[in-house]
Amino acid sequence: MAAKIMLPLDDSLRKWLISGSLALLATAGFFISLLIAPLVVFQGDFLNGSVAITWYDLRNYGEPVYHPGLSSIPLLTIPVFSAIAFSIIIGLITLFKVFRSREVSHIIVELLIGCLEAMMIFTGVFFSLRLNVMHAVSVLPTEVGGAGSAGLLIVPGSTRTETFSSILIRQFYPLTLLSILLIVLAAIIGYETTRALETLMKKEEKAGDKDEMQPD
Repeated sequence: MAAKIMLPLDDSLRKWLISGSLALLATAGFFISLLIAPLVVFQGDFLNGSVAITWYDLRNYGEPVYHPGLSSIPLLTIPVFSAIAFSIIIGLITLFKVFRSREVSHIIVELLIGCLEAMMIFTGVFFSLRLNVMHAVSVLPTEVGGAGSAGLLIVPGSTRTETFSSILIRQFYPLTLLSILLIVLAAIIGYETTRALETLMKKEEKAGDKDEMQPD
């Protein structure tokens, strides 16, 4: 088991740990909003309601509509919610340690870096989750009609509107820029951690040399 190393918090390391923690918490909040915000909205009597990644509420002339495909998608978000919860915990712990102490455990720093990298990876998951939702709603009819003795009968249908959250995920660059920001922060914190470790080792070597020079 690796020994616990306490890193001295200089201004640079403290600044980047705060920046990384705040970015991690902000990303977690952003991910939660994408998971619960509606991606598609139906308006009309034939089909009315909203569809998000984690829930849906659709009604056909006031009667609830069950869709097996949409009902199974929330199960795919369990890993995402787990990563979000863990990232929030690590982000809060890091902020608490940074503001309350002059040292921080290297384990906390490594967990923070790992969470930043994990959240960067999960940005790509939202593309897949959105595609699952859009594929499921694409088969939902928005109008109904039929031919009778009086001719073709078409019942007024419903309109399907894609929301801003769906457009945000569909656009490639917003989540890509976010992933780049997260990986850059992880790299900078990793560099600052290495520098702090080197400084700590030099101090320990100097202290050891002084002890050896002291007469018995």
